[in-house]
Amino acid sequence: MKSKVLIPYLIIINISLMLLLLDMRYPLVEENTAWDIISEMLICIQPLIWIFCRRIGFRENSSGNLYTVGAIIFYTGAFQNVMDEVYEMEGVISQIDKVLMPLGLVVISTAIVLAFGYEKRVSSYIVEKSIRDPLTGLYNRHYLEDKLNDLLDEAEEIRCETAVAFIDIDNFKRVNDTEGHRKGDELLRYIGELIKSSIRRTDYAFRYGGDEFLIVFQNTTEEVALEIMERIKEKLKKNVLVHNYQLSMSSGIASYQKAENYRELIHRADQAMYHSKIMGKDRVTVASMF
Repeated sequence: MKSKVLIPYLIIINISLMLLLLDMRYPLVEENTAWDIISEMLICIQPLIWIFCRRIGFRENSSGNLYTVGAIIFYTGAFQNVMDEVYEMEGVISQIDKVLMPLGLVVISTAIVLAFGYEKRVSSYIVEKSIRDPLTGLYNRHYLEDKLNDLLDEAEEIRCETAVAFIDIDNFKRVNDTEGHRKGDELLRYIGELIKSSIRRTDYAFRYGGDEFLIVFQNTTEEVALEIMERIKEKLKKNVLVHNYQLSMSSGIASYQKAENYRELIHRADQAMYHSKIMGKDRVTVASMF
């Protein structure tokens, strides 16, 4: 690891020696001031600091390497600029600093932009992982509390209807008891995919916990939510494993009422779901109808 850190500095030392050997062929400048040389040397020090700071600011190798290349290019131009103050050079070599220094800054800027893009992607990935249930891919319960609160505030503001469906898989414990949790996880993944494929892009599906799920239907009446839940329930029963273990879906639907908080809304949907259980399972109950 330490050898990799030293490589850019070894390259810079070799570049400095090569340029020094080339420039020494020219005569010395007769009227040069020490302050001019010192100011140009201070510019040379900057890319050395940039290379050191690369280890702190870049987590991704490709943009970090590009950043280092840019710093080396800039250093080469800056070092040659120092030599211009010492030796009376002519031709192409006297002009390379005017090309390499801006080019180095362009490369460094490109590397920084790429690094910001990488950090943004990493940040988005971390956020997405934190709000998703790892088994089903649905949103998790922690995200539900934040998101549903925001959706209800939005519904209150624009005066649109919002419905919540609370789902419980009937007899699911039977699968874990007879086949083990591996088979149970397989079924939960299938149910998660079924729910995701059955709702609209404006709706949100959550794994509430265990074999319980929750769907938030935006700008939706209870009647429309009921139709969607009936379709999901019938699709579920067509799965071979679900049929073999005599699983079914009990769910309850509640529509948002003015000034109601998200806990109260979930509670009413939950109570409607339990009413479905009491009435024999495998059914959808609307909270306003019992």
